[in-house]
Amino acid sequence: MSVKKVIAKHFSCPAYLPSMLGLLFMLLTVPSFSAPKHKPKKKGVENTMTVAAIRPPNGGETFVRVTFLQSQRFYKLPNDANPGYLVLLKESEKSHTPVVIKRAKEESDIILSVRKP
Repeated sequence: MSVKKVIAKHFSCPAYLPSMLGLLFMLLTVPSFSAPKHKPKKKGVENTMTVAAIRPPNGGETFVRVTFLQSQRFYKLPNDANPGYLVLLKESEKSHTPVVIKRAKEESDIILSVRKP
């Protein structure tokens, strides 16, 4: 007996119909549950902080040192970064408003970007 005839026989018989529909439903839904879940990768770490002080580069340094009220670390803003970032940091220092800084990872002290919250 061919596969087509077996399927046609089971779908045409009222006694087999609920079990065949259940099997069909299970075959369609199981792959979606068993597929691995992919979380979107974060591209960097963002923190909202208020600037405490900005120190210009000393000698041959290629970065500006920035300290924040919420952290005891020194963060580095590269000299070749967007000039608007330094403007936002200075504005935050003067008006004591928070800014969002982005770094590559939690352990990093290099500021990749600065934006308003």
